Amino acid sequence: MPVGITVGLILPHHVYWSWWLILLLITCASSMALSGWIAFKAVRLLPVTAYQTIGRFTGIVAIALGWIILSEGLDIFQLLGAVILLLAALFAIWAPAKNIGIIQRRVHFRAVLLTLFASTTLAIGLVTEKGILGHMQVGGVLIFGWGSQTLAMLLLAVKDASRENLRKFRSYEVKWSALMGLANGTAGAFYVYSLNKSNNISLITPLTSITLPLIVLGAHFVLKEHENRKLMWVSLAISFVGLLISAL
Repeated sequence: MPVGITVGLILPHHVYWSWWLILLLITCASSMALSGWIAFKAVRLLPVTAYQTIGRFTGIVAIALGWIILSEGLDIFQLLGAVILLLAALFAIWAPAKNIGIIQRRVHFRAVLLTLFASTTLAIGLVTEKGILGHMQVGGVLIFGWGSQTLAMLLLAVKDASRENLRKFRSYEVKWSALMGLANGTAGAFYVYSLNKSNNISLITPLTSITLPLIVLGAHFVLKEHENRKLMWVSLAISFVGLLISAL
């Protein structure tokens, strides 16, 4: 949030207020908060690589909603890229489930469903955010759009704010939470700026998949996630091809 306010004040931030804009802000904030909450539940049950690869479903939903709701152009390359990204997600779903028992498999597919739901709600939030850009300048999105999202996330987190949980939140958690927030804020500001310049969410959202190879490498070397490596690397390669085709 501090990054959003700082950058938002630097950039043009005029807002054309209306009841429709308020409805868009509420929808966007609710979708983003719900997506983040579900995503944390899913990533606790899935390897990071599988979670991020399946999470590319966000790009597919964003392309579809951008085409249906925002009337954005959808060419053959974006359609083909979406199909390939879906294929990569199916490989990622299958990889961890290949050699696990029945009980573990139930947990795995519950995590997959949570990931798909989180990806869908995130796509709804992103498409709504694109709609908000039609009612305010880019700086206004970073100030008021992100401000409403922060408020929604705080309201959702209140139910978990017990004394026991707060006691667990010490300097180590504060440090890494601050670093994660700074990184996400910087990336988000670039995303909103690129979305505003391109005026095409069907193009920009799939391009964010460029981070996937770095995530896979981090999960492999830092988190030591090595299960079914061949299938996961195949999934990654397919996902990267889908990304490149979508960007054509």
